[in-house]
Amino acid sequence: MLGRKQDLIIGYAMSPTIAADATIIQIDPSEAEIGRNRGVAVGIAGDVEATLRQLTAEASKHTWNELDWISELRSEGRAWREHLESLAVPDAPMHAMYVHKAVMQILQPDDYLVFDGGDYCHFGRAYLPARMPKSWLYVSPSGMLGHTFPTALAAKLAHPERRVIAFSGDGAFGFNGIEFDTAVRHNLPIVCVMGNDSAWGIDRQIQIGVYGKPVATDLLPTRYDQVVRGLGGHGEIVENPEELQPALERCLKLERPALINVHVQRQVSPRGQSAINRWKSHTLEAF
Repeated sequence: MLGRKQDLIIGYAMSPTIAADATIIQIDPSEAEIGRNRGVAVGIAGDVEATLRQLTAEASKHTWNELDWISELRSEGRAWREHLESLAVPDAPMHAMYVHKAVMQILQPDDYLVFDGGDYCHFGRAYLPARMPKSWLYVSPSGMLGHTFPTALAAKLAHPERRVIAFSGDGAFGFNGIEFDTAVRHNLPIVCVMGNDSAWGIDRQIQIGVYGKPVATDLLPTRYDQVVRGLGGHGEIVENPEELQPALERCLKLERPALINVHVQRQVSPRGQSAINRWKSHTLEAF
């Protein structure tokens, strides 16, 4: 574990997220984080990058055998990527993967990518790569939905010469969407690519998958692009596949805070399906 906290994102390092018989090596700048929820075989308190450089230098002195499981992992990775790309068909409304594949085609090596929670964003996290250190940002252990806009603004402040692309669902937008006002006032030209399925997507999918019906998770097809325009930014709505690429290119060239409100399908993400499978593996009892 390289700077990875033993938090809820990985099931507090417990089984089944991390196998009960796994040997854990944890490296973290904070000694207090090592073994916080589960004991480790080796704990190293130190800077992750510096420690990895030392480990790499030492590893280069040895000859390592090619292990079967590494080849299997690479094969599974290729198959997984092919599966994701097979979902990116030009339907209307679009599958989330069509949106993320379109973004992939216009990415530059130093772009910041900031992902919120939710089904739409989970597809992007499974597909879009991290190409530079500290440039691929997801929900932190200290916060959940709604972190995207504050994080994106901070990234743009820190590196105004780099593009910042944020990904948010329509539900997550409700937490901190008003921060587009902040972006306008401080001239921070971030671009948000929203996936709008008129739902609390991951919650709705889990409810259907586990209980067979949704409860209070349907939202309205709100024109969030008009909300951003009302705050002084640039907003566009995209309902058809052929509109997406031009909208991405326009918004990235504008040098203004912008939101692209993309109509997407209600589809369960790999993360959502995993949660459904986990819930269904238990015996459910009424309160």
